[in-house]
Amino acid sequence: MTTAVAFTAVFSVFGQKTSGQVSYDVFVSTDDPQTESYISNMEGSMLELYFHDGKIKSELFMGEFMTTSTITHKGKDTALVLLDGMMGQIAMKTTEDDMSDEQKLAMSKRDVELVDETKEIIGYECKKAIVTGADDKESVVWYTTEIVPEYREGQYLYEDIPGVPLEINSSWGKMDLQMVAFDYKKKIRKPEKVFSMEIPSGFVLRTAEEMKQMRQGR
Repeated sequence: MTTAVAFTAVFSVFGQKTSGQVSYDVFVSTDDPQTESYISNMEGSMLELYFHDGKIKSELFMGEFMTTSTITHKGKDTALVLLDGMMGQIAMKTTEDDMSDEQKLAMSKRDVELVDETKEIIGYECKKAIVTGADDKESVVWYTTEIVPEYREGQYLYEDIPGVPLEINSSWGKMDLQMVAFDYKKKIRKPEKVFSMEIPSGFVLRTAEEMKQMRQGR
């Protein structure tokens, strides 16, 4: 490796952004007539994704239905999940043991294919990845290698994808979801509050089993 090439490689690594907040518009569509009646209530849906110093937080605002927040810390097996919607304000502290067999299979069988295609999103060159789940459903992710959190795990950040997604195309039941980034901030205000694992005032702590019973009773 020549000196010039080595310098370029080192500069590229140190030039990467490892912290920040990405904001996405969430567009929901469906071909199912019954599901279509719910789509209008999901207008204005958004996703906020935060990452900093081995911590991740996602906040999904699904229109008038529900806000779901998930916080994970690297090296800790417990995640904090906050649900704010029709069932009230509910907090759960979940581990891998709380996952269903179907969820565990989905995580373990997830396959990532990096594709040699590019496009620009909010000023960043993005590369394409195809993620195939255990159910053989495919999601298309456009990610940038200019923003690379040191800790990548969960629903929106993948260890096998070397960057942050700026567009995600996936499905949820009978709905198709498209999440497209419209803003990226390099700094997070009050990160100790953003990534706090303390249960906010007004939220009731429930176990995974209690949540299962609540859903079955509806």
